[in-house]
Amino acid sequence: MSDSTAASEAADSSKKVSKVSEAVIRIAGNSQDGIQSIGGFLARLAGRSEQDVMTFMTIPSTISGGPSIFQVRIGSGEVLSSGDDADVLLAFYQHSYENHIDFLKEGGIVLYDSGHVEPDPELEKKYRHVGCAVTELTVEAIGGTARDKGKNIFSLGLIARMFDLDAPKLETLILERFKGKAASISTTALTAFHAGYAYPIATIAELYEFTEPQARDKEQVVCNGNEALGYGILAAGVRFGAGYPITPWSDLMELLRRELPKYGGIFVQAEDEIAAVSMAIGSSYSGRVAVTGSSGPGLSLKSEAIGRAVMAEMPLVMIDVQRAGPSTGMPTS
Repeated sequence: MSDSTAASEAADSSKKVSKVSEAVIRIAGNSQDGIQSIGGFLARLAGRSEQDVMTFMTIPSTISGGPSIFQVRIGSGEVLSSGDDADVLLAFYQHSYENHIDFLKEGGIVLYDSGHVEPDPELEKKYRHVGCAVTELTVEAIGGTARDKGKNIFSLGLIARMFDLDAPKLETLILERFKGKAASISTTALTAFHAGYAYPIATIAELYEFTEPQARDKEQVVCNGNEALGYGILAAGVRFGAGYPITPWSDLMELLRRELPKYGGIFVQAEDEIAAVSMAIGSSYSGRVAVTGSSGPGLSLKSEAIGRAVMAEMPLVMIDVQRAGPSTGMPTS
C-alpha cells in the first residue's frame, strides 16, 4: 500500500489506523462463491467515492465453476493498471492460499478462511496472516437454507471494516444488485454484510483509511470491458443481436438482451452458436447491421458461417471475448 502513515487510534482497539493512497486487493476462491461480486462491489464503491479503480479477473471454463480470482486496485489518485503484487490477499481455500500467496508483497496481509486454509509456518514469517472462520460465521449469521452462499458478502464486510470503507454506500449497492428479486435475498445479503463488518478484525489486523481523493471536474463512469462494448454497440446504432451463452461473453449478451429493447431493438438467445451467427447475418441481409459474439470455442463453431458472410461481403459485428490460453482458449469442461 502506497504512502502508508500512522494516523489516529482505532475507535475499537489500541491499533493505529494507517492512511494509504492506494491498495491492491486480490480475492481468490471459486467462481461459484461469488468472487467477482466482491470485486464488483469494491469497484463500484470506488467509482461513487471519486476514487480511481482498475480490476483484473479470471473466469474458469468449467460449467460447474472452479478456481477464480478478482484483483482490484483502488487509489485516491490516478490508477493506470490493476497492479502487480497485492497488498492484501483474501483466500477462501487451501488452493487459493497456495496458488496466490506469491503474488503478495512481502509484509502483506493474508486474510484467510480458517476453516479451509492451513497456513504455511514458513510463510507466516514473510506475510502477516489473519485467520477468520468466514464460512462458519456466515452460516451462523444467515442460517436457513442459504448455508455458506453469503460468505462473499460477509467477506466484503470484513474488507470494508479493514479499509474503513463507506458502509452505507455499500449497503445501497447491495440493494441495487438484488433489486427486483425476493426481499429475503437482499435481507440475507445485508445480514451477511453487517456480520462481516461487525467482526472484531481490528483486534487482530491493522486498519487502513484511504486519503482524500483528488477533486474531479467531471462525472466518472466505472464499467468493465463487456459493459463498454455493449454501450458502444448501442451508441453505434446496432439494433439486432443474437448469441449463445458462454463465459466470458455471457455478461455482454445479457446486457444486450436487457438494453436493446429500450432502444427499439431485439436480442435473441439462439439454440446454438451456428444459429446465432446465421441470424445476425440474416439481419444484415435485410439491411440492418447486427451483432453476435462468443468466446474462442464458440467462434470456432461460427467459422463456416463467418466465411459465408465474408464471401458475400455482408457487414457483421463479431465480438470475441477471449478466454485464457492460446488458440481458441481453454475449452469448456
